[in-house]
This record gives sequence, structure tokens and C-alpha cells, in this order.
Amino acid sequence: MNRQWIYTAAPAGKLTTDIFELRKLDVPEPGPGEVLVHNRYFNVMPGNRAYMHANPIHGPNSLHAGQPMVSVAVGEVVSSNDPGFAPGDMVQAMSAWQDYVAVPAQNLVKRDGAHSAEHYVGLLGHTGYTAYFGLLHVGRPRAGETLLVSAAAGGVGSAVVQLGKISGCRVVGVAGGPEKCAWLEEEVGADATIDYKAGDLAEQLKQTCPEGVDLFFDNTGGPVLEAALDAMKNGGRIVLCGNTAQYDSDKPMSGPKGVPLTLILKDLTMKGFACSTYWDQFGEADRHYSSWLEDGRIKPFYHVIEGLEQAPSALVGVLGGANRGMTMVRV
Repeated sequence: MNRQWIYTAAPAGKLTTDIFELRKLDVPEPGPGEVLVHNRYFNVMPGNRAYMHANPIHGPNSLHAGQPMVSVAVGEVVSSNDPGFAPGDMVQAMSAWQDYVAVPAQNLVKRDGAHSAEHYVGLLGHTGYTAYFGLLHVGRPRAGETLLVSAAAGGVGSAVVQLGKISGCRVVGVAGGPEKCAWLEEEVGADATIDYKAGDLAEQLKQTCPEGVDLFFDNTGGPVLEAALDAMKNGGRIVLCGNTAQYDSDKPMSGPKGVPLTLILKDLTMKGFACSTYWDQFGEADRHYSSWLEDGRIKPFYHVIEGLEQAPSALVGVLGGANRGMTMVRV
């Protein structure tokens, strides 16, 4: 049996689990040049909700009613019609939310098994790569700088906080609620935190970053980005990674205010990026993460949800801020 989650209708407002349908299908037969993979884990991230806006910018991941949900998955090869893969190989690919999937061999990445499957969804997967290349290649942090990270308790954010500390920055994390803020400081290593649910972001930023922010890694957009613009130092840099403040809505907000005038007056640089741009450099991230995991300079924070049947509620939970660290489903 092959269970598969289907996206059935565009959400009206915030995402609810009733727009998903679990179907039972036959296990697919791999065609010429394809590999049959048994999924073991797949990631769940706010970007899954963004796919539902059916924006052409998402390319093949843009969803329409009746299509299966998709995520980056790690699985085991069951059978192969390609000489480069054999039964038992651990592989990584963009996959549907289902037990078994037939994937063209050129879309698979073979993993060497030196780490657990969880790591290949987490730090050594799309989420970890997003943090690594977004901060270190796009943001280019320097020792002594103040780094501000929004959605800092999430998958990408919690990795960025740690990468910022490795880079010698003073790291300030933005999260929702005192418990998450305490976790960021006590477990993840943030130097200070801002609770966006406590109100008056501008005043909190002044108190926490009195000399201003050199580098802002933004996962949320919306009000946090708007407040951060005023807190940036002249010549500061802003890395745009996500827009989670607006994903879970059918009516995204306009803004933020201050663009482009604040960028001009403060000589700010604001740059977005796509993780896939760095495809040929993923090995660099793997080497560094492996070293940092071994010497304890970085910790994996994984929120593992048990069972494919829990995937829709896992995504609703991520969008509602229920997770700490990288969320993944163990199929």
C-alpha cells in the first residue's frame, strides 16, 4: 500500500487540516531511468504553505487542487532502473508526501550514511543549507557584529543563531513568547532575545540593540522586517530568507513601510536568495556541519512528528509556531 496526502482546495485564510485528503494507492513501478524510493523522513516548513498560493515563481512545487503535497525527503532505495543506485542506498530528493515514490535518477542525491537520516533532512538537508548559504555566503557576518534573526526558534532560524555565534557575532533572536525566548538563550545560544508577541517591537529593538543592527537575517517579513529597518546601522545588510508572516493567508499584506526610502537614507543592502543556487556547493556545507557536529559547536534541534498520517497537523503546527527547531515527519 502507498499512502499519499493530496492538497484538495485552497485554504480560506489560515491553513486547516480539512483541505488534505489521505489516499491509498498501489506502490508505483519505476520506469526507465527511475528509482523506487521508500520515504523515511520529510521536512515540514512554512514554505509548504507558500506553495499553495500557486505562484509560478515556485515552479514545479507550486500546488494546485488535486496534487500531492511535496517536501524534501530522505529515503531508502527499494529497486532501481539506473546503474548509479542500488537497493539499500540512502537518497534525498524533493518528494510527495507518501510512502513510496518513483523518482528520475537525475533528481536524486545519494547520501553516504555517515550520519543519521534525520541529519539529512535537518542540518545536512535543505533547511540547514538555507541557513548556511543565506548567512555565510549572502550575509557574510563578521566577528563583533550584531546579528538579528527573526523566527529564530524555527528550523532555519535556530541554525542561523548558532552559525552567527560560530562567526563571532552578538546574536539577537526574535521569537514568539517567553518560553521560546528562554529556550533560544539557554539551549541554542542567543545572546539576547526579543518577544514579538510582547508588543512595541521598535522599543524592544532599541533596548536590545542600542547601537543598531549590522546584519538582519529575516525569515518572516511583515511587522518584524518593518521594525528592523529603523534599527539597522548605516551600511547594514538584510538577508531575505522567508516571508512566514504572510504565508498563512489568502490576502498577503502590502509593505513593509520604509522601502525604498530607509534603504536609500541608511545605505542598506537587502538581498534575497534561493538555496538551490548553491546546489554545486552543498558539499562545503556538509563538511562544515559535520565538523561542527563532531566538536559540539553546533547542536541539532529536531522536532520529529511520528507517522505520515500526522503530516497535515504538523504543517498547521509549524505555521502556528508550535515547533522548536527543524520539523520533520518520520514516515
